[in-house]
Amino acid sequence: MKNKLEHTFDNMNETQRETLCGALGEANVMDERTAARIQARIDRKLSKKRSAMRVLRPLAIAAAACAVIFLTLGFTVPGVADGLYRLAHPDTTTDSYFMQQPDEHEPVKEIEQAIESANPENIGGCVELAGSYSGELPNDAELNKEAAGTDEHPAVDPDEYAYLLSLKPELKELYYDGSRLIVNAYFECPFAGDFLVGFGNKEIAHRHNLDMMTFEVLGTVNGTPYEFGGYGHGVIPVFDKKEANGFTMQTDIDLSTPLPDGTVEMTLYYYIYNCDDPEIEYNVARVKHQFSFDTTAGNKHETKTCELKLSGSAPLTVTETGESAKIGNRTVSFDGLTLNLETTFLPGGMTIAINTYTLPDSFDEELMNSILTYHEGLQFDVYVNGERIEYSVPNSLGGDRWKIELPVHAEDLPEIRSIRLVPKIVRITGIVPILDPTDGSKKGDPIVLTVDDAPIGMPAYGFNLLGWEETVLSDCAIELPLP
Repeated sequence: MKNKLEHTFDNMNETQRETLCGALGEANVMDERTAARIQARIDRKLSKKRSAMRVLRPLAIAAAACAVIFLTLGFTVPGVADGLYRLAHPDTTTDSYFMQQPDEHEPVKEIEQAIESANPENIGGCVELAGSYSGELPNDAELNKEAAGTDEHPAVDPDEYAYLLSLKPELKELYYDGSRLIVNAYFECPFAGDFLVGFGNKEIAHRHNLDMMTFEVLGTVNGTPYEFGGYGHGVIPVFDKKEANGFTMQTDIDLSTPLPDGTVEMTLYYYIYNCDDPEIEYNVARVKHQFSFDTTAGNKHETKTCELKLSGSAPLTVTETGESAKIGNRTVSFDGLTLNLETTFLPGGMTIAINTYTLPDSFDEELMNSILTYHEGLQFDVYVNGERIEYSVPNSLGGDRWKIELPVHAEDLPEIRSIRLVPKIVRITGIVPILDPTDGSKKGDPIVLTVDDAPIGMPAYGFNLLGWEETVLSDCAIELPLP
């Protein structure tokens, strides 16, 4: 099962979307340089698989833009119906918790205990300027060569960026739950504005517009080199834009499987890019950050499994890949499709994952990928004690798993009588093609996706959603097993 890039905006309900849009004044909308910076970040993240992912990149930009809005506006998503006021933390999941500054978290006992039990220890960090990388990583020679200058960008002047040598990452907090590793590193420095201006903070003093990403994740478990199966996401600054004396950088790492019990010694390489001109961004330095933590407590969680047997028919948005990618809606029978659900109470809330499934003869993997995506396909109405609650799609997809996260915590179990899932199929009713990957304002004419009409060619640079509709499969509802 392949991952699909989530579209955070589309996972909100109508009230949440209206609240977010209402909070967006003209001054809060990203300018062209900020949008271009996000585009460049996505380009770098997808550089090794650009041909396969090109059509999905605008969705990633939209999700990244939405994350910026969350961080700069302090927007919070309503999490639970009024009738569930007794839930301990009705608005809190792992994502919402770590979108806050480490010193400003709403107290959540289980998450705090997970951070403490990981016994994280900062080992240290150092900065290297491009052109003088040590050669310990495969791309060091190429980056050193590029630092001498290319047709696309000037040479990296060591004296111009020497001030970056004073950067020292301090491990602020580390969270590990068996499927997800979140690292918050704090950089105290007088030139923090250089890293914040790209997120719309032009009023902060700066000499350059710099961006930082995590590109290499190395480490050992119990002294043995370990190949981490996940992907180190780009670092997201979490900051108070009124201050410029430091910034917190967050790295979110997906893990396909839990790490072995024991001590992990890890090294993250944060690469720093000059973004003064978003069309010629180039690497100028990197930070090597070393720390350790213990995985034993984070691996101890009780998991329950159950089967969800789908039946009936519903219109489904199907994306066809290959030489000519196409998108369209067609009526699909779900008879014989069985999904294996895995529920786990993690420190940040309850997760529901689909790890495996049994396909009927009429299905193939491409059709299944269209079902197990995040902005359309299979979704659920979730009821706790008969009251409907909202859920979120984690930024971390947990390797190849389809996963949602409920704001239901272990503290809530004495109050919970039932958790009921009602599956539904969400289809896209129309799209607006994006005509230029660097300018989201250049759009084509809206296209209506009629059910059972011939699929259309996928827009070259992706699309924005025009609308969506859902079909509830009420006869397939199930109750989840509780610990």
